[in-house]
Amino acid sequence: MNYYEILYVVNPNHGKDKISEIIGEVNSHIESKKHAVVDHNFWEKKALAYPVKKQKYGNYILLNAEFKNSDFVNEFKVFLNLHAEVLKYIITVSYTHLRAHET
Repeated sequence: MNYYEILYVVNPNHGKDKISEIIGEVNSHIESKKHAVVDHNFWEKKALAYPVKKQKYGNYILLNAEFKNSDFVNEFKVFLNLHAEVLKYIITVSYTHLRAHET
């Protein structure tokens, strides 16, 4: 099992209800493929370092997930790329979870 930390940025013009809906869609996609969501948090609306899709701000969302195999990462990237509300994302391996399981 591999743990991943995914930070993604969604359209800044959405309120909390729409953001909750987007988080639900992402959770549903992950769980429908038999993987697990460990934690999913909305951070806040922040300024972007550079404009992305003509937006200067974005709503930042942090997702911690457990994928049963690393092949799902590429499939999840495709899902995020095709999701109309996602402006940018970054996926990293979560080494803090790995260290916790080693002890």
